[in-house]
Amino acid sequence: MFHGDIVSHRWELTLQDLPEGGYSWDTLISPREMHEASAGGVEAIDGLVGDVAWKGSLVHKGQVYRLTGQWHACVRRSCCRCLRVFDWHVAGDLERDFQLDGMEPSERMDDVLEPPGYINLVDILCEEIWLSWRSDVVCREDCAGLCSGCGVDLNASSCRCEKMDDDHPFAILRRLDFGKDD
Repeated sequence: MFHGDIVSHRWELTLQDLPEGGYSWDTLISPREMHEASAGGVEAIDGLVGDVAWKGSLVHKGQVYRLTGQWHACVRRSCCRCLRVFDWHVAGDLERDFQLDGMEPSERMDDVLEPPGYINLVDILCEEIWLSWRSDVVCREDCAGLCSGCGVDLNASSCRCEKMDDDHPFAILRRLDFGKDD
């Protein structure tokens, strides 16, 4: 699972202590572990459904520490069209470069850290999930949503607006004949 001396339940390390071969992992992180590990940093992801799959590595090349990997999570969300709760599957690729302050700056740098370069890998994973967050998630692509008139879930039943329209204050306008020339 892990190569190097990374402690699987802590996910905290300092870049200066990174072994020459770096670290690599292919693991599942439980929702409980995600909440515990990120308690002091990035806001934890509520509604995780099952473990977060994460495969990655952290290596040191020259003055740059490069974190790369892929992750997949499932989060319980509400559909923006019909408001039903569903399991949203989200995945991403991650590539971040770190450098310790006081070193010659590199071309592209995501984070410059004070020595010894403390990082929490679960915080970084939570950041990546938050960066992938979308407000417009739908339970399925053909979701019909809610009727804007009566509020019925159009995926489950028919609209009741026709029946309710007679009580509408402007319903009388339907009977007027606009546009007919006599």
